[in-house]
This record gives sequence, structure tokens and C-alpha cells, in this order.
Amino acid sequence: MKVRKVFNNSVVLGVDERGTELVLLGRGIGFQTSAGADVDTSLIEKTFVPGGSTTAERLAAFVDEIPLEDIEVTEEILKAARATLGTHITDHVLVPLADHVSFALRRAREGAAEIEYPLRWEIQYLYPAEVAFSRDALRIIEQHRGVRLPDLEAVPLALHFVNAQFGAPDLTVTLRMTEVLTETLGIIRAEYGIEIDEDSVPVARFVTHLRYLFLREQQGKKLKGVGDELKEVLRAARPREYDCGGRVAALLNQRFGWEVTADEVLYLALHVARLTDDATSTTEERP
Repeated sequence: MKVRKVFNNSVVLGVDERGTELVLLGRGIGFQTSAGADVDTSLIEKTFVPGGSTTAERLAAFVDEIPLEDIEVTEEILKAARATLGTHITDHVLVPLADHVSFALRRAREGAAEIEYPLRWEIQYLYPAEVAFSRDALRIIEQHRGVRLPDLEAVPLALHFVNAQFGAPDLTVTLRMTEVLTETLGIIRAEYGIEIDEDSVPVARFVTHLRYLFLREQQGKKLKGVGDELKEVLRAARPREYDCGGRVAALLNQRFGWEVTADEVLYLALHVARLTDDATSTTEERP
């Protein structure tokens, strides 16, 4: 492996035999070396691969500003996250998450006021698995770094784990998705005049379906294979729900420019039906 660029004594940009650029972190790895020299691989402590829109220079700048101990605790968090949330939590999350953890730790040590995160309530009920794990992550941080971050920090941590599903370079897409998910439930509330239990199984399934719909659209994939007969049966049996599914599809088109297929509308309508049936039955059971 060769040195392509030296950023400082601890961070260099290397290039391997296949021409892949790697950001290398290690105490003294950049000391008295220059472009074209062999990398002293014995000094490599961490290796980072640029991905998406993140350039090697930007990645190196992040790494240079984050204490190694904060990167190490973030690695522990990611290891636990993969075991709990799934293999979509890749190492591409490491640097942005470590940057956030390091910033939060610095603020906590300085006694800075808590940050009011937007959509905090929506995030907590739309992404319960990620929020629950993020509370575990706060305990991991406390164990390794001796600082107890505010419980509210579980909100932005959860967004990083949700964002990992979409492979987006920042949290913008996830925040926009959260806003649309909230608007979608608002459409259903307004249409049916019902209270929606955000902790219910139908809501969880509906939100999961919408998240995968977002993922399919991000990847340019479409649901296919639903017969026209089934669509007509649902349209005749549950016209209100079918229309509501169409309104959700129109919202997605308005916000993101997506052409949501008739198959997707069918599945949206089915989820609306399950959700409203559950809400109606819960209301009827109340004394």
C-alpha cells in the first residue's frame, strides 16, 4: 500500500494494490513520510473507506477531528447495532455517527444546554426499535467514556440507524421521510376522525411498509405482480381506504416526484384498512 496524501501525523490517504483509496488512522503513521512512500502497515489502527458523496479529503477531515477513543466506542455501538437491528448497519455509518457522539460528549463535558431536536416525538414513535437501541448505545458510551449523555440524545442516534437503511450520505432524506410519515398518519386521522395508537401493531406494520416503499423508490424498484382483479375487488369492497391509499401516493409524488404504482396503492390501501379497523375496534371496546 502506498501513501497518496499526508493530512497530518495521524491521518494519511493510502491507495491499495487495486487502486482503492483508504483513509488510514494511526499514531505516527504520517510522521516523516510523503506521497508515493510505502505505508507502514504496523502503524494502522483504523481503516476507513470513502463512500457515496463523501470524498477521501472530507472523510479524512472528519477522522482528524474525532478522538480515537470516540471512534472506538462508536465501533462498539455499531457492533451491537448490527446484532440488534440488522446487517444494514454497515461501517459507512461509523464516521458520521462518531462525529455526532464526539460532539455530544464535548457538549456534555462543557455543560452546554440540551439541543432541541426537531420531530423528536415523531421519531420516538415512528422508529421504536432504533430509539430503543439508541438508549442502549447511551449506556455503552457511559461505560466506555464515563459520560452520561442526556436521554434526548437517543433521538439523533436513532436517525443515524434509520438512515443506514437508505445508505444516504446525510440525515436529510430520513428527516424528510419522517415528515412524510407523520403527514401520512395525519391524512388517515383526518379522513376517518379516529385516534391512532402509535404503539399498535398495525401502525408498526404500516410504517415498516412505508419505509420499504421509500427504500424501493430510492433504489428505483417497483412492486409488481398484483392482479387487476384483486385491485378491483379491494376498490369495490373498501373504496374509502383505496382512495386514502391514493392520497398517500399523491403526497409521495408531491414531496419526492415519485410515480407510485397501482400495486403500491393497493398495499397502502390494505394497510389503511388494517389500521382503521384496529382503531375502530379499540374505540368500540372502551367503556
